[in-house]
Amino acid sequence: MRAAPDALVVIVTFVLALALTSGFLTVGLVAVVGQGGRYGLLLGVAGVAEVAGALLLAGLRMRRLALAAVLAWALLGIFRAPLGIVTSTAGAAVLLIATGLASALTDIPLIALVQQRIPSHHLAKALGLWEAGVAGALAVSPFVASTTIALTGVKDAFLLSGAALVVLAMSAAFTLARIDRAQRPGQLRIGVPSGSEAEQPAVAPESAR
Repeated sequence: MRAAPDALVVIVTFVLALALTSGFLTVGLVAVVGQGGRYGLLLGVAGVAEVAGALLLAGLRMRRLALAAVLAWALLGIFRAPLGIVTSTAGAAVLLIATGLASALTDIPLIALVQQRIPSHHLAKALGLWEAGVAGALAVSPFVASTTIALTGVKDAFLLSGAALVVLAMSAAFTLARIDRAQRPGQLRIGVPSGSEAEQPAVAPESAR
């Protein structure tokens, strides 16, 4: 991973962002719409949107995979922030469709980037690190969401979660820019440069965020 710092930045950003968002799709959404049919419907809408987004992205060529993967979290945060103030099922569904599509944009470029930048004999280790981080994030995220809601209320909790995602994504983007500038003189790359075009693998999204 030392030879591919951009991939490491994307993986760390993914794990931290998941810790900030996953719990709000369970604990937070229940606080907004309550349990029952509406809750199940909205979870289903988010899942279908993510699958649709993954299918669309799988057929596209994308430049600057690392940047796309981290900035997708900012897009997700923008659409996640208003969820605490919506009063209708239709409004919540529209926002969750948008966040589902953005979720696909966080998954597909990450997988493609790791496959490009990590040597094959280290690929299993890198993906194992990602999976371990995801498991940890999913474990702590409900606690983060419930604590934030208890301290600030549902409306402000969703706003804080969305704002935190935007800040995290922009920080990661600036870090990637510094890495790119540092690597450019020597052009020390492994595999295909991160700025080149690459076909995206058809990877099913892991979970709606």
